[in-house]
Amino acid sequence: MSKMQKIAVVFLVIAAASGILHKTGVSYVPGLTALTLCVAMCAEGADMLKGTGKKKNTSRRLAAILVLAFGLFNLVVGGFEIYSYVLGL
Repeated sequence: MSKMQKIAVVFLVIAAASGILHKTGVSYVPGLTALTLCVAMCAEGADMLKGTGKKKNTSRRLAAILVLAFGLFNLVVGGFEIYSYVLGL
């Protein structure tokens, strides 16, 4: 397991724990789940993309790009959660 995968696992555990705490009503930090999921997915996507190199492994490269896109989407969602919380929407 590479260093980037270990980082991704740690952030995935944090995202899962904060999501469970939010759904059960114990605590809520606006955007924490989405932003930690963003970091985890971007780390995993970068690690997957690094593994493709100059090979013509298009399916793995496409999967890595989709994982990165999901991570960036979570960045937008987390930002919107924080923005709506600050405005009181």
